[in-house]
Amino acid sequence: MKSLVTDSGIACQVTGEGPAMLLISGLGGNASFWSAAVERLATEFQVITFDYPGVGESAPVQSHSIPAIARAATDVMDLCHVKKAVVAGHATGSLVAQTLALDNRQRCDGLVLSAGWAKADRRFRDLMLLRRHMLQTLGSRAYSLLSGLLAYPNDTYNETIASDAAPDLSDPHTHDEATISRIDMLLAYSRADELSELSIRTLVVGAIDDAVVPFEHSKDLASLVAGAQLVNVTGGHFFPITNAQQYVETVRNFMGHV
Repeated sequence: MKSLVTDSGIACQVTGEGPAMLLISGLGGNASFWSAAVERLATEFQVITFDYPGVGESAPVQSHSIPAIARAATDVMDLCHVKKAVVAGHATGSLVAQTLALDNRQRCDGLVLSAGWAKADRRFRDLMLLRRHMLQTLGSRAYSLLSGLLAYPNDTYNETIASDAAPDLSDPHTHDEATISRIDMLLAYSRADELSELSIRTLVVGAIDDAVVPFEHSKDLASLVAGAQLVNVTGGHFFPITNAQQYVETVRNFMGHV
């Protein structure tokens, strides 16, 4: 694995050799989200990941936006001398991938949109506003606890996330302004009315047990992109982590036909 930094301060990693694949993380914005998938994909592909602007090893920023993350993605591709790649975005990253495909079609060999949506519905809005309120009023620990409870299947949560001790929620005054900004960012952003214009091979992957972005969103998203392939998996919202093998096999099959 090679670690690089763009002129704009975006930290990225390049692993493996072969056809290029750019992986874009969800709301947390950390490249490490993809570790399990990268390990499997890098045996056949050049896999590129990056930390969002203002996240992880990337330089701090004053504000967060989907277009800014999309620009960071193209900067990363330029730094890696990659003209085109299959672009895979998970959850919030699916919005970034949609934006990249709409504005820079020539950079995309194909799209993989996992746990994604075209436009926030009322349930999704209310859930994200609740998470935002919890982060502001109860603090980061309560927010993280709720995120884990929602994102992981029951058995995974019990076996790998939960501890024997009751969770410590004693930091009500500690919250993450960057995450609050990114929640506002994703609630305000949609280009659903433009998706019919995409002429690009697209795979939409959703989990039937996803409590954060229910599978109905994946069906809606696939219906808006002409010729999109829709696949359902299991593993909760974080299925690229919890069910990495099935996710990677699905992506590998798709890339074999791009």
